[in-house]
Amino acid sequence: MKKITLITLLLVGISTFAQEKTNEFNHEVKIDGAKLAFATIIEVSYENVNKKSSGYGISLLINPRESDIYFEKFSITPFYRMYFFNKEDYGAKGLFVEGFTKFSFGTDDLFYEVENEDNNYFDAAIGIAIGKKWVNSNGFILEIFAGGGRVLGFSDYSPEGFFRGGISIGKRF
Repeated sequence: MKKITLITLLLVGISTFAQEKTNEFNHEVKIDGAKLAFATIIEVSYENVNKKSSGYGISLLINPRESDIYFEKFSITPFYRMYFFNKEDYGAKGLFVEGFTKFSFGTDDLFYEVENEDNNYFDAAIGIAIGKKWVNSNGFILEIFAGGGRVLGFSDYSPEGFFRGGISIGKRF
């Protein structure tokens, strides 16, 4: 009887150890505070952290105002990130390199163009960025990144290149 009780306790102990609860949060939602504060441009991002060292996501940018500084009105930017020097258990933070594609719509208002001419464009682009992400134990995120890319040139009015960057805050859940 003692042997059966001992074997049962060992099996129960092993099975409860194997079902250890893990707190894996792999979804992130962020908003670019710099663009919102300085240019009233809304850029929201979602990232799925699929490993401790990588993640993929999408950014949506909406520019509701006419501006001589920022010609882009709307863009969708899918991206893939690889994280480096990540020694913490709460992965996908630290230094990262991002590869992305961008699909954007905007208006090129060059001063030497005819005033009534329609200078709207839709184009695609590819690029890279580098950045750093901090995540605290509650899942709050601060992220700084900068990079650029080359427009593929489907439209005569689209820019040849562009800058991508920001200071984002968000939450991992």
